Amino acid sequence: MTEVLNLRAHHLLCLPGYEGKGYDGAHKTSWDTISEQLKEHPDTFVRIVDGQDDLCKNCPNARGENGIRCNKGFLAQLDDKVKDMMFLKTGLVLSWQQLMERVNFIMNPENHKELCGNCEWRKAGMCEHTFDKAA
Repeated sequence: MTEVLNLRAHHLLCLPGYEGKGYDGAHKTSWDTISEQLKEHPDTFVRIVDGQDDLCKNCPNARGENGIRCNKGFLAQLDDKVKDMMFLKTGLVLSWQQLMERVNFIMNPENHKELCGNCEWRKAGMCEHTFDKAA
């Protein structure tokens, strides 16, 4: 196994709709880099982790400079809900493609709103339509 990315479970719902909005500097770069890597290499292995992951490394919210969007308690609960819904466990390693197959099978606008309805990023319109299916 080559490099394994560490991702929180709820980030499986964030990355498919990521457009580069809402961040700047090093944090945006980590999201841009990882998002691009996963799109170009869906065979990349991902480990499900609790707490900070490879996307959070340079996040100003994680360092407490701006706690408006990233509430640790809310995110821990969201991670648990996503793991339950997707049949994932902390430490599980799957390819990005395998994880996205699970996400796409389970997620729809209703599930997305139920899981992420209180997320500040979703409220700001960053990902509200990520799981809308084309008619």
